[in-house]
Amino acid sequence: MKVIVYNINQEEKELLALANHKTHKITIITNPLNENTVHFAEAKDAVIIMSQENQLSHSFILKLISLGIQYIILRSAEKFFTDLSTIINSGIQYDIIKCADSRLAVSLIIETLNGWEKSDRDHMKT
Repeated sequence: MKVIVYNINQEEKELLALANHKTHKITIITNPLNENTVHFAEAKDAVIIMSQENQLSHSFILKLISLGIQYIILRSAEKFFTDLSTIINSGIQYDIIKCADSRLAVSLIIETLNGWEKSDRDHMKT
């Protein structure tokens, strides 16, 4: 699965690389998702937003959909500033990981990506 991760810190970056075991092709962007960075999501299957200080707007979600994003993972140790109704109504598969522990959060992220990839493979077989 081709994945882009936004707003990741150095510790999470290292933990993600270790947990991934070179399974998914992950692009790392240390900056948050915004007008200047959204284009990096093009040709990716999934977007992971590690922390979003600003609200993830309706227009950004639609932009991600227009770029072909099929999956979104939102990770935060605190409250999300995102209107989930846009994601829910779009049909995009998503997961919310609300976890303060970086090691556990990264493990859950990889577990989610693995599950989605397996589901995609199973659908291709039928």
